[in-house]
Amino acid sequence: MSAILLIAVPLLTAFVSILFKKYSHYMLIAVSFLSVFALGYMDLETITIGGFDAPFGIVLILDNYSLIGLYLVNILFFIVAVLNCKEYKKLSSILLVSLAGLNGLLLTGDLFNLFVFLEVAGIAAYLITTTNKKPLATFNYLVQGTLGSSLYLLGLILLYAMFGTLNMSDMAREIGTSGYGAGVTALPFLLMFIGFGVEAKLLPFNSWAKGILASSNSLSGPMIASVYAAAISLVFGRLLTNVFVIEGTLLTIVMGILVFSLVAGEAMAFSSKKVKEILLYSSVSQAALVVLVFMTGFAGWAVYLIIGNATAKLVLFLVTNIAAKQLGDDEVDTFKGLFTNNKVVGLAFTAVTLSVVGLPFFFGFVTKMNILENMFLSGAYVWPALILITSFIEGIYFIRLLLNLWHTDGDSPEVKFDFVLKYVVVVIAVLTMIFGVYTKPVQDSADDLVVYSITEGGNF
Repeated sequence: MSAILLIAVPLLTAFVSILFKKYSHYMLIAVSFLSVFALGYMDLETITIGGFDAPFGIVLILDNYSLIGLYLVNILFFIVAVLNCKEYKKLSSILLVSLAGLNGLLLTGDLFNLFVFLEVAGIAAYLITTTNKKPLATFNYLVQGTLGSSLYLLGLILLYAMFGTLNMSDMAREIGTSGYGAGVTALPFLLMFIGFGVEAKLLPFNSWAKGILASSNSLSGPMIASVYAAAISLVFGRLLTNVFVIEGTLLTIVMGILVFSLVAGEAMAFSSKKVKEILLYSSVSQAALVVLVFMTGFAGWAVYLIIGNATAKLVLFLVTNIAAKQLGDDEVDTFKGLFTNNKVVGLAFTAVTLSVVGLPFFFGFVTKMNILENMFLSGAYVWPALILITSFIEGIYFIRLLLNLWHTDGDSPEVKFDFVLKYVVVVIAVLTMIFGVYTKPVQDSADDLVVYSITEGGNF
């Protein structure tokens, strides 16, 4: 079974669903489920499209790296679709286009087609955020997203002028054999880094995020903060480890941006009095941490960090947005005592939050401790110190939030969560605890999760 179906089927179904609007949400659920199911029957391969071999033709790369990313993104997408298919069924066609774009991002081996899929997924994201009913925030996201993709395209044009190719494998080979080092690609890389930084929510390129995620709903919040964030982070990792050489002054600039984003994100989350803002600023900080771990060479643990963050943010934004809709706002004081009447959801929310913080017996602890250990063994001491400090700050504001959610001096807020949501959040919480205690599968596979050079045809 060819991986191209992961792009073609959702895209074709999106057009068909326009003709049969009454059944569009059923088509969305069917296609998103079949996308997950079909991944088990796909062989690792490089797919050539259009009859021209690489580097001149368009290629899709299904290796172990993109396969893990596809499983993660498609499963999370399916969950969000199931939980929202009735309330937002008018967006079914748009969500199908979104699925095609996200799968294309993870599969493409061509820098220009990466831009195309980024635009496809981006346009769908802008339309998804219209459900927030905050047109100014959506317009701001549209403007900044367009600017970011334009900067990416400009960097791409400069690279093509330098090396005469857009194929990732060929580009990596050309950069590696050019003899100019990182200096020759510094400007185009920075332009592309900023372009991706907008979508990855890295400071200072993410001023759109507050308007979108702070007013998000049960569809837009998990979709942007979990599904899209996972896809963008994985593509970022591919580019940073496969294509570009980053060293010297360029490395200093990039690391400076990441440190600023990491620290500022945690500081803003710490000072926030609204639950959605706490989650969105935590997401900003975690996005920077993921890129930092990729940059320091621990790709396997960066992928596990993406998996942990994406699944946790799915639960946190789902629960928060459903509660905020019923209570009228997301002030921490309004949520006070929320879980006293919703203990099952509360326990699941608590488990994934503690995992994000990195406490023992949770998946997040395994990930963070191994990142710290590997950094120490490599002789790097600044980055572990930074991660420990920011994790401590993160622990303070998340524990403070949990105490508010579990304790009340008066009447507890009444919020109803449906059975499907309870089932989903409990399953994710249980898996978070299982792989936090039974760590052997994670430990054994982490060292093998290295993004081998695509110039050598290696797999993840």
